[in-house]
Amino acid sequence: MNFSFSRYLFIAIILQLIFAELLTFGGFQPNIMLLFVILSSIPIESTSRATIIGFLIGFFSDLVLFNGFYLGLSSLIFSVCAYFASQVSFNFAYRNFDLYWLSLVLLGTALYSFFRYDFFFFNDILFFIKNWFFVSLYTSFVGFLVTRIFRVKQLVLQDA
Repeated sequence: MNFSFSRYLFIAIILQLIFAELLTFGGFQPNIMLLFVILSSIPIESTSRATIIGFLIGFFSDLVLFNGFYLGLSSLIFSVCAYFASQVSFNFAYRNFDLYWLSLVLLGTALYSFFRYDFFFFNDILFFIKNWFFVSLYTSFVGFLVTRIFRVKQLVLQDA
């Protein structure tokens, strides 16, 4: 297995901390941990294993990286995204790699935004859509940079 899970988990945690503190634009920051869960779950064939890994990383994120006020929110979102990402490996196509992880990032940020900013969803839908759009766009941009710099596409496809 060429995809070193623990090494990339450490890199994802460092990147999440850097983006949370230094590279927040207009109050928006990318969710690097969600991106890591999606990309690391694609080559996992066992959906239950991927879901458990997503849950544990989400629980860690809630306790350590995020403010812990919404305890369990990241666990839920990461579990759902890990489940769908592991389903991708059964019908995986090389040319659709970016489409798969990008659509899962959009789904994950939409679910996260809905549960975290449900007040805005029901009271000011345009503000909610703006928040979801910019977080999704920023996470997708960072995802494209990360997948190109660390050659994640080649590593994941070797294991799939």
